[in-house]
Amino acid sequence: MADSVLIIGGEPDFQEGLRLPLTEAGYEVTLAYNYISARMIIEDFVPDIIMLDEVHQENMDRFAACKHLHDDYGIPIILLGEDSSDEVWERVMEAEADLYQIKPFSYSVLVARIKAILRRYKWRRCDRKKESNRATYISHLD
Repeated sequence: MADSVLIIGGEPDFQEGLRLPLTEAGYEVTLAYNYISARMIIEDFVPDIIMLDEVHQENMDRFAACKHLHDDYGIPIILLGEDSSDEVWERVMEAEADLYQIKPFSYSVLVARIKAILRRYKWRRCDRKKESNRATYISHLD
């Protein structure tokens, strides 16, 4: 089963521009124009990773959306942006993004970064499952 990517926000042309190289790299790609539609999609299907650009949502910016999605779902998130100021980097860290990718970027490098993030998350999930199984086994010994 292919890993899945949910792209949230950004202009439609930008989303489509991301879809092609990610699909060619073997990912299943879903597009959501804004934060609300993304939440509805996630209720039906939880992606393996999220790429978050502009959220097109009143009273919410990409940093707040990132923090909410991270806290609610624990899905790795790549935050996209064009600003590399210290203030933006601080906000990225506060939002708990797994990666802040400055535009423009190389698609091949982006695909490599997605693979690396997913490897780490799959390893963590596997490690947590082992710990959970170990705790269950130990509790049965008591």
